[in-house]
Amino acid sequence: MIRAVLQRLGQVSQSGPDKDITTLVRREFGLRARARNRSAYEEACTHSSMLDGDKTGLKSNERLEFLGDVVLDMTMAHYLYRNFPEAQEGELTKRKSRIVNRKNLNLLGKKMGLHHLIKAKMRREDIHDTMVGNALEALIGAVYLDHGFDKTRNALLAMLKRHGLEDQVNETRDFKSKLHHWASKRKKKLTFEVIRDDSNGGEERYEIAAKVNGEMLGIGVGRSKKLAEQEAARRAWKKVFDRRQGTSKRAEVTSEEPSKPKPKPQRRRRRRKPAPKD
Repeated sequence: MIRAVLQRLGQVSQSGPDKDITTLVRREFGLRARARNRSAYEEACTHSSMLDGDKTGLKSNERLEFLGDVVLDMTMAHYLYRNFPEAQEGELTKRKSRIVNRKNLNLLGKKMGLHHLIKAKMRREDIHDTMVGNALEALIGAVYLDHGFDKTRNALLAMLKRHGLEDQVNETRDFKSKLHHWASKRKKKLTFEVIRDDSNGGEERYEIAAKVNGEMLGIGVGRSKKLAEQEAARRAWKKVFDRRQGTSKRAEVTSEEPSKPKPKPQRRRRRRKPAPKD
């Protein structure tokens, strides 16, 4: 059965950048697929349509997709918790959703060339993006079964960083450009000042402040000056935005308040003089 699956996999992957799934795993994750777990990688590329009429006991990638989704979620949660010590739950959730979302996984799977290796009972051009994203999650699940969580987490993070993880998590370029545009338009001086430069346990940690005309508007912490500076810019922009919102609301309340009419001057009644007595 496994030999037959491997033959079908080889036929499907001839048009793709990798001749089989194990080559893709080695290229993207930097890990070798162990022989005893080879069937999990094959399962990760098997769409449920392949099960129609199959009597060989073939399995689809749906269970591995569930497992890989949890591994990816835990990997990103661990990464964000360690690298953004000042961020609260809501902010961490937003950052995680920039990576762990359907559209992003679909695009990442296609960028790897994973769509060329999916086995499905349909034409190659009919394999839609969601199937590719699902296969990527299933592949992460297969790597986890083969290598355990620690190796999978490290390999997954290295792969995501090569594909722009830090830019996506931080979304810093927009905040910095907005802050620079806002400052230059108002002829204000924007500077970034290093507050602290630590090396704790061999890992660099920077703390940088974003200042406008000497006033500190945001502090960022990161493993590099670039990341810390970008986080400071994001926090500073939030403060600027909040101030702008507050100013506009006050102006709106003032403009909507009706003008009170001036009180009319009261007429003083003349006291009549009493009539003279005869």
